[in-house]
Amino acid sequence: MKIINLGILAHVDAGKTTLTESLLYTSGAIAELGSVDEGTTRTDTMNLERQRGITIQTAVTSFQWEDVKVNIIDTPGHMDFLAEVYRSLSVLDGAVLLVSAKDGIQAQTRILFHALQTMKIPTIFFINKIDQEGIDLPMVYREMKAKLSSEIIVKQKVGQHPHINVTDNDDMEQWDAVIMGNDELLEKYMSGKPFKMSELEQEENRRFQNGTLFPVYHGSAKNNLGIRQLIEVIASKFYSSTPEGQSELCGQVFKIEYSEKRRRFVYVRIYSGTLHLRDVIRISEKEKIKITEMCVPTNGELYSSDTACSGDIVILPNDVLQLNSILGNGILLPQRKIIENPLPMLQTTIAVKKSEQREILLGALTEISDGDPLLKYYVDTTTHEIILSFLGKVQMEVICAILEEKYHVEAEIKEPTVIYMERPLRKAEYTIHIEVPPNPFWASVGLSIEPLPIGSGVQYESRVSLGYLNQSFQNAVMEGVLYGCEQGLYGWKVTDCKICFEYGLYYSPVSTPADFRLLSPIVLEQALKKAGTELLEPYLHFEIYAPQEYLSRAYHDAPRYCADIVSTQIKNDEVILKGEIPARCIQEYRNDLTYFTNGQGVCLTELKGYQPAIGKFICQPRRPNSRIDKVRHMFHKLA
Repeated sequence: MKIINLGILAHVDAGKTTLTESLLYTSGAIAELGSVDEGTTRTDTMNLERQRGITIQTAVTSFQWEDVKVNIIDTPGHMDFLAEVYRSLSVLDGAVLLVSAKDGIQAQTRILFHALQTMKIPTIFFINKIDQEGIDLPMVYREMKAKLSSEIIVKQKVGQHPHINVTDNDDMEQWDAVIMGNDELLEKYMSGKPFKMSELEQEENRRFQNGTLFPVYHGSAKNNLGIRQLIEVIASKFYSSTPEGQSELCGQVFKIEYSEKRRRFVYVRIYSGTLHLRDVIRISEKEKIKITEMCVPTNGELYSSDTACSGDIVILPNDVLQLNSILGNGILLPQRKIIENPLPMLQTTIAVKKSEQREILLGALTEISDGDPLLKYYVDTTTHEIILSFLGKVQMEVICAILEEKYHVEAEIKEPTVIYMERPLRKAEYTIHIEVPPNPFWASVGLSIEPLPIGSGVQYESRVSLGYLNQSFQNAVMEGVLYGCEQGLYGWKVTDCKICFEYGLYYSPVSTPADFRLLSPIVLEQALKKAGTELLEPYLHFEIYAPQEYLSRAYHDAPRYCADIVSTQIKNDEVILKGEIPARCIQEYRNDLTYFTNGQGVCLTELKGYQPAIGKFICQPRRPNSRIDKVRHMFHKLA
């Protein structure tokens, strides 16, 4: 059986959850249509999703059409959840990108299409809500060509009499994009030679599979109009991206979730081979797992199964597998560009309103962060505060909703701050000698530190011979140095530097590794004081698309948000601005852009990395350490 893993993507309220329901209903997978308004859909499982009418977490369902099984990945549609969108895209064989006939091309539509193009995923456009009043489809086509791609091929006509309907488009004009993109076909056209329809269809299919040509279909998901035609196209046009002739198992984890009873489930895309119940599968050089239970999506539900075939999605109860873990032979994974998850850029503290719920909160955060690479947390060992790092403010709103709905925990979150980093300004050395006050430790440690180019990270080297100082002492110095790098002079993590262990002395038999481990971060701090540090903050690349009349305003506003515009381009009565901006400013800049362009402006961003911070230095309170703080203060007084 042919298996297709299909993504449905759209801007907020374009109707993708309704389309999913309509596909399931029309194919016979379900007997009754669910409703977003009534909260009865199969894929939006959270109250917040139902209340807002947006999808936050990736849901998987399935239907069958003749001899084709289609797994639907209903991807999220909000700005803060693009990381989950990208992770979902990696398992797709194709995508349906919805465009609202009423709303046209929205900012999110462009961002999602950009991601699909980046990963070269075959994509169909589905213009939804064509039964609403005031629809101007020719204008929608023009907008698609101007803002998405000129390489579209309109495959249907929309009629109005006796009632609204969609039929196949038999006009030759539809083939213009196909002809213009192929030199051989264009030469035939220019010379007046006749075409064979098979030539055009073959070229259309080739470019569609390459992700460079985009068929356009129409309908109304809410009223089940054009859905049967769309199903037939999905079943015939998309191919499974599984390698042919491979019987060896290859699968990859793309999602983790927990049930209400706190069971952990991983979602795996099988790329080749077959997974059987009771199989023992290698997941690393030293580790294997046994398949004791598994489910596959079938006709709108999840069913227990003894096998999962190549191309399918399987859900396994498992406590070991992580996101992107590979089952079997990883060499067989398809070569597709993976969009890396950006680093969390904000941090804050979270606390429960009722103290007895603290352990529940910690368990909930462990589960949530397990499936979300953009959320991390730790507990300050001294203040006992719970520190969260994350990507966007809406992400925090969603986490609070999940905590309340799924875990019945009421939490308070403080206003977030940007996560800064520190980098040494110059080379410096410092040594603390044994038995020289105020050093209370039976160890001597000398360290040197020097700046490296931004983005290099921390490099550590020992120049002390193992023949003199054995491995346990050497390891202790490195551990102490890395601990010291967690907080620099302003309380932020130290990065982009080379730290060398230059000198060490011990007294036998009284010296222990703990002496070196506790002394090393104090030596590092003193070396940093001599070197000085600069504050780094996260920067983003941005691309702004806006109507040409707003060019002056966009330029005028840029300095207010510390944005640096590096290039300007005019295309199709639209201005394209490219530049860099501190991450702390992007949300306000984006909001301002939306306001003064009346929602027509689009801002695409990706993480550039860390750059020297602009403005005053922002300090973070140092986390106390009772074992070394007294000694730190003594050396601070000496300085």
